[in-house]
Amino acid sequence: MKYYLATRGQDLFSNLITEKNKRNNTTLHKKNINFKNNKFSKIDLGSKENKNINSDLRLHEIADKIEYLLSTDGLSESAAQDYLSGHLESTLHIAVIFCKSLDRNQITVEFARRISTILAQIKTGKLKPDIIAFLGGQFNQAEISSASAGYIYFRYLSDKSKINLSGLNFIIEHSYSNFQDNLSILLASLENKYGCEAISRCHFTLISSDYHLIRISEIHKLSRRQSILTPLLRSGATWTYLFAAYPFCVSPDPTLAFLGRIRVLANELSVILVNLNGHLESNDFISKENFARLCETNRKLKMMLRKIFEQGSSLNFTKNSIDTPLDYWEVLEQSMFQIHEVQIILAPLIDGKPIERINLIKARDIFMNALKDIKLTVDPDRPLTHSEWAFSAKELKFEG
Repeated sequence: MKYYLATRGQDLFSNLITEKNKRNNTTLHKKNINFKNNKFSKIDLGSKENKNINSDLRLHEIADKIEYLLSTDGLSESAAQDYLSGHLESTLHIAVIFCKSLDRNQITVEFARRISTILAQIKTGKLKPDIIAFLGGQFNQAEISSASAGYIYFRYLSDKSKINLSGLNFIIEHSYSNFQDNLSILLASLENKYGCEAISRCHFTLISSDYHLIRISEIHKLSRRQSILTPLLRSGATWTYLFAAYPFCVSPDPTLAFLGRIRVLANELSVILVNLNGHLESNDFISKENFARLCETNRKLKMMLRKIFEQGSSLNFTKNSIDTPLDYWEVLEQSMFQIHEVQIILAPLIDGKPIERINLIKARDIFMNALKDIKLTVDPDRPLTHSEWAFSAKELKFEG
């Protein structure tokens, strides 16, 4: 089910818009189109450490900033470039927020960062969308979809921060629990309402956590048929990324920082899993870059677990010690061995040697279970407290 929520119920986007392109000293005109109708300790959201990633950065710049977490050596210049062609000539600008699943029916710290990031851009005038779409279904038997909760939090922050939202339309798309289907439905709905020609001149700004957008971009580069961005490409639309800094990797709390980095590594491994699925389903080529990513990420995981093991063998615990629950350690250790098994099974492909399909399926299933266990167990994210709701609104009010 979809809800179209318009401020003041106005028909929008019927005005002729003129934009000055100062770089080229030219004037561009947007065409006139008539559109109708306490599991973990508290993380300091306002700390300096959690503001060291600029959401204005381009994809290759944000990847460089978290290179110590991700294997980005193979990130080519072509993949680093956003799809900007024709952006200033687009007739409709749509901001798409990928909404993270709720925790006990509540907005989480990571999810809140995505919302505050786009609001900060709107407040300073750096982002001027015509439509804001919230994508996210109901996860883990939640009573409300993440898209609906994100919209509520967005309106709360904008109201408390006195941010003018006049002239904006909102779409809540929560038909499915996965972003790929929800994004496809969003595009289909826009095409039905405005026409395919209008959508081909649309520009989309995609908002999510930095590691998530990097994963989306890498999958699009290496496994095009598995990419959630393929429908955008087919429609002729353009897109750019707006990065929300993942708050846990830079947390001053060593345990939160450790768990945040494990979480990012697991998402990096998801790129390989998608490529492997594409190989089985559509005979996609498993790239050497992805195999190198598998080896490098597994190496980093081993190093991080070794650090925990060495610390646990010592009696000298300090304030910088990592306090990881035993069940976390067991899941990570088991997953590490499973990922190593996948690495061994896939190794012949890199030398051009065939692998029996039954072994590929075995590797895929092992890999899928390992990543599922990590993601379900190791997540430092938590619900936003009442005081943090107020703090986020106050911080946004004085920003810019």
